[in-house]
Amino acid sequence: MSFLCDFHIHSCLSPCADITMTPNAIALTCVSKGIDWIAITDHNSARNVRVFSKVLNRFGVVVIPGIEVHTLEDVHILAYFPEVEIAEDYSEWLKGEKFSRLSVDPEISGYQLIVDEDDTFTGFEEIWLGQPALLSISQTLSTVEEYGGVSVMAHIERKMGLLTQLGFIPETCREVPMEISFKRTLEKGLPVENIIHSSDAHSLSMITPTVSIESKARSFEEFRSALYSNGRSLRIIWD
Repeated sequence: MSFLCDFHIHSCLSPCADITMTPNAIALTCVSKGIDWIAITDHNSARNVRVFSKVLNRFGVVVIPGIEVHTLEDVHILAYFPEVEIAEDYSEWLKGEKFSRLSVDPEISGYQLIVDEDDTFTGFEEIWLGQPALLSISQTLSTVEEYGGVSVMAHIERKMGLLTQLGFIPETCREVPMEISFKRTLEKGLPVENIIHSSDAHSLSMITPTVSIESKARSFEEFRSALYSNGRSLRIIWD
């Protein structure tokens, strides 16, 4: 079967995300654009993932639980997990052990909103999610693996991307799948095999089908397999 996907979508919890990024609004947007499979990947937190998974499932859209981890090198890494509970456990570990207790002024930096199944705001995260976790790139990759997850280097040619921040792709990262934002990046040639494209949507208008995946089911195992298929079962869709 072929599924239309977008595996990098933020909720209203992420700093700078639009407050309209609520579960029912995202679900309706996905349905209107024929999207079958997504990931919710908020900055440094999985606090909204459970409610989004429940709501989108009602609309027939499957959610991969995720987190966009901000490393000490100011590099973003997408961490995907097989179950909501595991994503939540990793999120709580990050918050409890790997964050400085830096609070946020919502009037300056925006509200990091927690939402329920009816799109009602029930609270907000007081710790600033835009700060780097006390984890290096290598520590992030290893801890995500320890939790049974899979990592993707986020938007490597944009701000907070691996290539932009470091100026090169380290040998130790070359087996990690890379998310690219622009088709022209492929023309430069990359020393990596597995590439994915996502919207990094912070507003409803940004959500769009970015890849098509041929798989037997919308499961974490099939998702992982597609990431490492070297393009055999994952096809990038460009605007």
